[in-house]
Amino acid sequence: MLSSVKRLTRWVGPYKRRVNIGYLFSFFHSLFLAMPIMAAAYALNMIIEDYRGIAPLNPVWIWGMAGFMVFAVLGRFLFSYLRAVFQDSVAYERTAEERIVIGDILKRVSLGFFSKNNTGELSAAVTTDLSYFEMFSMKMMDTIVNGYIGTGVMILLILFFSPLISAIALAGVLLSALALHGMTVTSKRNTRVHQQVQDDMVSAVLEYVRGISIVKAFGFGGAAREGAADAFENHKKINIRIEKYYAFYNGLHLLSLKIASTGVVLAAVASTLNGRMELSVMLMMCMFSFVLFGNVEAINSATHVMKMLDAAMDKIE
Repeated sequence: MLSSVKRLTRWVGPYKRRVNIGYLFSFFHSLFLAMPIMAAAYALNMIIEDYRGIAPLNPVWIWGMAGFMVFAVLGRFLFSYLRAVFQDSVAYERTAEERIVIGDILKRVSLGFFSKNNTGELSAAVTTDLSYFEMFSMKMMDTIVNGYIGTGVMILLILFFSPLISAIALAGVLLSALALHGMTVTSKRNTRVHQQVQDDMVSAVLEYVRGISIVKAFGFGGAAREGAADAFENHKKINIRIEKYYAFYNGLHLLSLKIASTGVVLAAVASTLNGRMELSVMLMMCMFSFVLFGNVEAINSATHVMKMLDAAMDKIE
């Protein structure tokens, strides 16, 4: 999976700097995502101290906390917007350049090249395959890289309060990474099959469209339609089979994170009962458990798409 990210990073070429700046903005976005949780824990601590009569609650702090929450939300919006501005348009710009390059190459090749190679495969490479890059390349890189950045930032913040809980969270991420590796291996095996049925489907459609005038003239509609229908049916069966292959690893990935999230809560409660953690910090850990793995959970859908992009890049090259 990470090798696919590196390959895409090389593919963006001169736009690499913009992608890297986007990762930096994602880091700050993650910090601003964690800030309200930590602020809420601090506010709860003040409320608890006021309730116990340790220190009276100062109204100034309440307004200050409200202002800080607004600041954190605006910071999240700002860095999310800046990341999108720098990263999201890269795929469209790079793909446009790639199409022009391929078009220039196809103008120079001999006519024999088109008879030797599958027309559907050539059409799919320039249209469907490059469309994958436009729609998914930056989004999948964002999901994977920024997903781990966000979770890593939160684990580091938790480390300042409890090394044990930080270790539990890290163990959950590592276990999910093993499941994702299994999904990557499965994807590598399946993408070639998927790519082939995709090309066959495009070829069948092109053949049907090109021969539609003859089909209408001689009334061969049923026979001509049969080839396209078979290609569609085969495409459907292959995709359903591939989805079933992913079910086990996808379940293992999500289960690892859910167990780690539960472990974070249990460890926080146990530490509080043993007097090693304040109640406000325990509540903060419980709040962290709801958002800690949200970004990593989404990586499962990106894993298969990255391998599809890998296969598409093989063909385009």
